[in-house]
Amino acid sequence: MKKLLLFSLVMGCAFISHAQTKSQNYPNKTQERLQEKNFYLFSAMENDRELMELLKVDEHLNLYWDKMTSSLKSTPNNGAKIIAPFLWSENDIQTVGKRLVDLSKKNVGFKNLIQKLRESNRYANFENTPDDEYLYKIWEQCAKGLDTVLEVYGAGKMPFYRNIDSVSFDAKSKRYLSALSILKTEAIEDAQETQLFFQPSLNLALNLLYANHKDEAVRYDPLDQKENAKAIEAIKATDFKAYPYASIVVLGGGPENYRDKLSIAGKINLQLAMKEYRAQKAPFIIVSGGHVHPYMTPYCEAIEMKQELMEEYRVPEENIIIEPYARHTTTNMRNATRLMVDYGIPLNQKSLVVTNPSHSAYTASETFKKRCRDELGYQPVDFHDRLSPTTLEFTGNRVSFHQNPYQPLDP
Repeated sequence: MKKLLLFSLVMGCAFISHAQTKSQNYPNKTQERLQEKNFYLFSAMENDRELMELLKVDEHLNLYWDKMTSSLKSTPNNGAKIIAPFLWSENDIQTVGKRLVDLSKKNVGFKNLIQKLRESNRYANFENTPDDEYLYKIWEQCAKGLDTVLEVYGAGKMPFYRNIDSVSFDAKSKRYLSALSILKTEAIEDAQETQLFFQPSLNLALNLLYANHKDEAVRYDPLDQKENAKAIEAIKATDFKAYPYASIVVLGGGPENYRDKLSIAGKINLQLAMKEYRAQKAPFIIVSGGHVHPYMTPYCEAIEMKQELMEEYRVPEENIIIEPYARHTTTNMRNATRLMVDYGIPLNQKSLVVTNPSHSAYTASETFKKRCRDELGYQPVDFHDRLSPTTLEFTGNRVSFHQNPYQPLDP
């Protein structure tokens, strides 16, 4: 089966390369969305033609363009060597970062860029830094994020969460190396139009996510026009002051086999949440969880929980919000906060998070706070009183909008 998948991957890569180098009129929407969510800095740069021209002609930055594009002449026989020209060393990151800061002091286009980045909230955890440091930190994060994707899905390096985030194929096989070579060539050729110093590296990273079926971060986008459209309309007409809490967040729990759509923990969590919903504690239920367990499962926890709520408990669709991307408890809370802000659910009103007793105890623990600091760099929520062994009060923090390309399947 893996051999068949790899053969299909190689042939697909060859076809895509031929088609896309002939015309850029039909961009890959999945890759566009993945770039926006993981590497917003680059999207913002590409949308500013004057800034693009400035970057394109800079001789210092062009050194990196030359290094990547010259790799077309070589045909390495292992993944690490294929991706090597596209990686950013610590010295590279520092040199480019300092150059971008220098350019920002001389060009009004960078001032506009920094303003746009601040207004986007995509780098909210850097918000309190001065412009020079702000720009440098964003570039550093994006460069290291590119390295993460390239090393994991190009060279087969084990990711931090190896059981759920690993490369989809045998990265050492001849067929995968052949596919990787095609994707490398495509990345360079597709960058010729803009010739931006980061473009080949970015293109290869996005090619690898797409080829490995790692589109979880955008698989259900745009949520506001699809799965959550009815709830968003209902929110507009909701008097939140009539309820003790703004929402009820239900944490997911993926099954450990490919047969079950929901685990026993997932079903229990829904039963517990329904007690709070029946008591009219809040007008909306937010179900949170993505395609997590088992590895490459076809089932999404949030989608399946929504179906269960509608079919088994007859909860109206307009009262259910799905968050189908979270892969960990940290991002359950972060992503739920993002949706609340985006959809107009008041953050200054407490919400509830419901899960089984052991998970709830962990969520309120110092261990969880430390994990948030270590993996996210901030606390996505503040917890308040405990109502029961399964129910906690919380309020979300706007810093949750900060992107995290180190976990590209849910940044």
